[in-house]
Parts: sequence; structure tokens; C-alpha cells
Amino acid sequence: MTGRVVRHIDIAICTWNRREMLAGALASLCQMRIPTGVTTKIIVVDNNSTDGTFEFLKAFASTAAEAMPIEILKESKQGHTVCRNRAIESARGDLILWTDDDVIAAEDWLERYLYFVKDDPGSSFWGSVIEPKFPTGMPRWIAENWNELKGCFADRNLGTESVSFNAGKLPYGANFGILTEVQKQYPFNSSLGRRGHAVMGEDEFDLFRRLLIDGHSGAWIPQAKIWHQIPSSRSSPAYVFDYFVGQGRALVANDQAWHRDVEKMKAESRSEFCKYKLKRMFMNSKVWVSHMIRSGLARGQWEAMLDLDGDQF
Repeated sequence: MTGRVVRHIDIAICTWNRREMLAGALASLCQMRIPTGVTTKIIVVDNNSTDGTFEFLKAFASTAAEAMPIEILKESKQGHTVCRNRAIESARGDLILWTDDDVIAAEDWLERYLYFVKDDPGSSFWGSVIEPKFPTGMPRWIAENWNELKGCFADRNLGTESVSFNAGKLPYGANFGILTEVQKQYPFNSSLGRRGHAVMGEDEFDLFRRLLIDGHSGAWIPQAKIWHQIPSSRSSPAYVFDYFVGQGRALVANDQAWHRDVEKMKAESRSEFCKYKLKRMFMNSKVWVSHMIRSGLARGQWEAMLDLDGDQF
């Protein structure tokens, strides 16, 4: 098998008002082992942070320069995908590794990617394990509904063997790599992804599906693990509800809405929300979580449909 030559790797992170978690992520990346003959750079795109993130980045970059060069970019237009596309413009290496501002990378994270990518010349993108960590403990209601809720916390593990990706088996955005030359041909869809507090994903799935449709292939790397830190603010019913609102919006964006009757969808959302609030007082979490999920999905759909119609709500 002909090996692929990887001389330079860019690690891309987009951030917004998460200075403390970003500090942990950067510290873990700067402690990674870098193979001989390979250079690396971290590209951090700051999306209008107001918590001192930019000042922190400048100070951190000045002290971490020897361990890991850091390029700091500012993006004034709000949106995760906008920031991702800004990072793509700046990338100059052979490979981009994407991660988030709330992760902790293993010391061998980059080594594992490099080892696999060099011996997989047929693939254009790769992904690996994301394990959520709850520093303050996982709430019982989340543990009881983990299969339904794990997507909220970016839990991803496709097993201990390498497998090829397909439309139903894809990596998550906090831990994937892609050839830079390919990524530059396939920017992220800026109508998808998170914006501020709005929790809407699907941007990486949209990218991967376009790649697969155009004949690119991807593979799972079992060993390149990262840990996803879940603060208490993201282990609340309010956050989970907002996550499913975003998923509802994604259903409309992907032309998979339950139906197109806005008033009926509003009624479904209200009804399910009332059931959630009522049953939460006296029934087990399996019951009320299902109503919360359906209410969020319905709300996201009717909001997105009104957006498409140009109406106000």
C-alpha cells in the first residue's frame, strides 16, 4: 500500500465565550506528542467573545509558541460554520483536525490520526471517539435516558474496529480530520450550525454527506480519543430542550419535516410541552423526557418553517 505523506497538520477550534474551557482544551493540545518531521499549528477563531477570550488567547499563544504555534483569528459574523470557514481559509497544511473548545485531547491524539491517515490513502476524511465527561456528575434523569439523549452531549463511539463511513454512520464534529485540499473544496453550509445560544448542529453531517455523494470515502479511527467536558449549564432540561429545537430546525433544513402545517406543528409543540411539565412532577423520567423531546422537535420545525416563509414569530 502506498503511504500518504503528511508534513503539516492544522488543528482548528472555533470559540465563543468559553475562556475557561478553552484554556483546558489548549493545554491538552500543547501536551500532545508530535512525531519527528511533522509540524503543527492550532487555529483558533474567536466569534465575538466578550469574556476576555481574545486577550487570554494572545497571552496563551505567547507562552505556548515553542510547544505549539497558535494562530488567532477574529470573526465578527456570528455563527459556528462561518468561523469554521474562516479557519479553512487560513489552513495551509496537509490535514485539518477539527475539535471544540470544551474537549481534552489524549497525548497520542495527533499520533493516532497521523499513523492511520498515512496508511489510508483511499480516504479523504476520518473520525474517532468522543467520550462525554460530567465534572459535577451526570444527572440521574440523563443517565436513565442516555440512548435518547447522548447526541446532546456529542457521545460518539463506532467500536474498536475501523469501518467505512456511510450516510448513517458518520463521525461527530468535535473529533474528525479531513484532507486540507478536500476541505477547501467543500466549505461548511453557513445556514447550518450553532449561532450564539441557538443549538443547531448538522453542519458536519451535511459536509460528510456531500463528500460521500461526490465519491469521497471516510474511515473510523478507533484509538484517537478525546473527552468532551459537559458543564452543569449543559446538563439541564433547558439545554436539552434547546438542543432538540435545533434538531427540529435541522429536520426542516434537510427537508425531513414531519409535515408542513405550521399551526398544527405549534399545537403539537404546546401539547407536548404541557405534558412534559405536568408529568415531570409525578412520573418517571422515561415518560416526561419523551414529551420534552417531541415538544422541542416540533418547536424547531415550526420556527424554521416560519423563517423560510419570511414571517416573524
